[in-house]
This record gives sequence, C-alpha cells and structure tokens, in this order.
Amino acid sequence: MLKILLVDDHPVIRYAVRMLVEQSGNTVLAETENGADALRLTRELRPDIVLLDIGLPKIDGFQVIEHLRNQTHSPKILVLTSQASPHFAQRCQKAGANGFITKTEELSGLIEAINVVGRGYTYYPQPGYMENWTDNERTPAQDSMVIAQLSDREMSVLTGLVSGLSNKEISIRLALSEKTISTYKHRLKMKLNARSIIDLIDFARRNQLIE
Repeated sequence: MLKILLVDDHPVIRYAVRMLVEQSGNTVLAETENGADALRLTRELRPDIVLLDIGLPKIDGFQVIEHLRNQTHSPKILVLTSQASPHFAQRCQKAGANGFITKTEELSGLIEAINVVGRGYTYYPQPGYMENWTDNERTPAQDSMVIAQLSDREMSVLTGLVSGLSNKEISIRLALSEKTISTYKHRLKMKLNARSIIDLIDFARRNQLIE
C-alpha cells in the first residue's frame, strides 16, 4: 500500500483522484491546493508519492519538485497535469520528477503510473513521447530552442498569461509582486518576438502549452 499526498488546485480533480487511489488499495494521507502546503505536508507526513499538478498557487509545481529533491527524505514525484505538451514533460523529467501523466489520459493509466513510480521506476508512458515530437508535427525547431531557454518561472508566468490571468492574479498565484510579473511579461515578449498577448497565446497554442 502506497501513501500519497495529493496536490491540485481543482477540488473536483482531487475528489476524483482520491476516490480512484483509495479504490486501488492505496492511501491518500492528505490533499492540498497549493505548493507551500505541499512542502509542509511532505515534511510532516513523509508520503511515498507526491501526486503533483504544475499550475499551483503560492509555489508552482516546478519549484515544489526542486524543493522536494533537496529534502533528506525525498518522496517519489508523479506529475499529473492538464499540460500535455512534451516541453512540460521534459522540464518535469529534468527537474527530477519520477513520472508524468496528463489528465486527458484514461484514469486507469494513473493507477498504473502510481504503481510503477512506487516500485522505483520512472513513468513517461508513451514511447518516444518527447523524442518523436518533430518539426513536421507541431513544434518548429526554432520554437523548441526558445522554449528550452525559458526558465521555469518564465514558463509559469507564460502559462498564466495565456490562460487569461491578469498580472495581479499571477502575482498572487506565484507569490511575486505585480512589478516582477510585468518584468517577466516584457522579457517573454522579447524572447518570443511577441508584440501582444495575442502573439503569446498563438505561440503557446502552436506548441501545446495550453489546451
């Protein structure tokens, strides 16, 4: 039986995942909607697996992964996200996550992922999921190079912007000042050669950074 900490800011998702996990014979020790509580609960409860979304308030998923990897008793980390882009899978893998699965996949796949990660293996379910994402499909080579050069924080701000959040809403979600978010926004426009938020949205959709 695996002990799991569930981290997602959508109550309906948490409810569905909890039901599924408990029906499979595993245990959800606790659940939370933000990254700050995720770190605290991990220290207190020492779960076997942290089931983690990326787009979290206070501390985003990438930062949570980084902090967890620096803990003495680091749990396994399985990312469960609506971000289906291989760029997110690459970043999660590079950051140290043990697995990556999207919310669009069959729920039975989540239990398989939990069991695989719980046994000490990595779970990136589709063979060639990242390697076979070629220029002829969705992502031009130049876009891939630019995305690879963005920091995790820039990616979090970009995701917020193209999801329709205001600078203030993003600043609250990421625990940063509005001025800092404005700086990131300007930097993103420069790096992505975007003149407006519409250009940023087009870029994100072209590379499947949003649904």
